[in-house]
Amino acid sequence: MALQAVESVVSLLILIGVGWWLAGRPWFGAAGASLFSKYTVNVAVPCFMFYNMVDVCGSRETLFHLLAGVPFPAFIVCCNFALGLLLARLLRVAPQRKGVFLNVITFSNVVFVGLPVVSALFGEQGLPYAMIYYLANTLFFWSAGVWLLRRYGGKTSGGSLAQALRGIFSPPIIGMLLGVAAVLLGVQVPAFLYRPITMLKNTATPIAMLFIGSVIRSTKAGAVKCTHELAAVLAVRFVLSPLLVAALTLLLPMQPIMRQVFVLLSAMPAMTQLGVMAKESGSDYSFAALLITLTTAVSMAIIPLYMLLIERFLV
Repeated sequence: MALQAVESVVSLLILIGVGWWLAGRPWFGAAGASLFSKYTVNVAVPCFMFYNMVDVCGSRETLFHLLAGVPFPAFIVCCNFALGLLLARLLRVAPQRKGVFLNVITFSNVVFVGLPVVSALFGEQGLPYAMIYYLANTLFFWSAGVWLLRRYGGKTSGGSLAQALRGIFSPPIIGMLLGVAAVLLGVQVPAFLYRPITMLKNTATPIAMLFIGSVIRSTKAGAVKCTHELAAVLAVRFVLSPLLVAALTLLLPMQPIMRQVFVLLSAMPAMTQLGVMAKESGSDYSFAALLITLTTAVSMAIIPLYMLLIERFLV
């Protein structure tokens, strides 16, 4: 599996490199990156979620068994949040950065990085577990995460509930819910509809990786400065959180692949949506952009190492 992980990550890095190259073309620019982002979130990933709910789950029994695992990733998110609170107090993180800091510590980028990586490394067998992790991660981000950004950014009112609901019922969640409904009701999706959905879901990984490459190019190397906050984020995201999840999963009766997917997703980078919400809430947007880019670049470099450790210790 370790060799497969290296090959899969190299493939993803090639796509990221293409995205990095595209971002430097005058005809691409910020509009191209925005197009990739919107297409991935609003079209490709919803089709991806719907397809995998219908194709991978298949039956009500499989679906109920899958959803029974949601409390565990929710508990992971809560543990990360508690750790973030402790570190924010110890490091005396500035109020304008505190919401961003807590969000980066707590939430993983499951859509743009997690799902493509799990698909590449585990195939369709690992996707159902990635989807329940995504569900818990997203629900908490668009409720507690956004509230924290607004609180520490100085915007504690102004339609935050409506915005949180729009975030929770985002296109990927809607795609997953439609898939859940199709499975529960035993609906047979017509071939003329299922075929384009399958084609569109196949574009989720390459377009997401192209977008990540464009994001990395947009951050200047001179903006990266080693601080206590940055060191804490990297330590939690890529060391403490995966170790915590590994320890917790080993204590519970759990299928090995479920354990492996959860550990891997706990080591994913910061959520891309964090940048948009940091800017909207008045939080430190440049700090958020730096952490998103840096954690994304680091995650791509260490994924083969994690797969080697997972193969050795979490079977």
